[in-house]
Amino acid sequence: MAENNIQIQIDQINHKLDLILEEAELQKQNREVVTDLVDDLAIVGKDAFNGMVDSLDNAGIEVDGDEFNHLLLNLIRNVSNMNMLFSTLENITDLVKDFSPIIKQIGIDATEKFNELDRKGYFEVLNQLASASDKIMAKYSRADIENLSGNIVNLMDTIMAIADPVVMEKMNFFVRTFKEMDNEPVQEYSIWKVMREMNKPELKRTIGFMMTFLRKLNAPGTKS
Repeated sequence: MAENNIQIQIDQINHKLDLILEEAELQKQNREVVTDLVDDLAIVGKDAFNGMVDSLDNAGIEVDGDEFNHLLLNLIRNVSNMNMLFSTLENITDLVKDFSPIIKQIGIDATEKFNELDRKGYFEVLNQLASASDKIMAKYSRADIENLSGNIVNLMDTIMAIADPVVMEKMNFFVRTFKEMDNEPVQEYSIWKVMREMNKPELKRTIGFMMTFLRKLNAPGTKS
């Protein structure tokens, strides 16, 4: 009975040894595969390096080994900075993606606004203003334009005076009266009829207005 137990234990030990040997064989094969892969990569890397050296030689480019090593050291030393740079680029890319719909909407709104202005004729008005400016520049000299610029204050004072509501009302009345007279036949007046008309109050007021206007127009100190 004891001999049977010993044999069973021996069989179990042998089985475990077989498993260990199989595992060792697998590890050996894996090491051989890795070794072969490293050797192949070394050959490929060597060939690639030799090819790069030949290409540099053919291009007339000389590579200083010390400078190359210095470059590698700088790259390794600045890995954190490079990571920060890449992180910043990623953040900028995300920001651009977030702003893309907003920028697109702004473009759509701007296009619609330009179309609306075009439908209302604003661009046509600008073209007409440009054409009018060209005609002005063709007719008047640069000295005339500079003279106008020098008198812009007086011009604005005149425009503001004309824009006064009382003045505008009188000018509007004058224009309406002139148009009404243009559509009516003009009567002929003899000397005696003119003298009779001059005795009427409204004509006397008109003559008084004209005389007052002419007197003020030619009064001393009126002209600068």
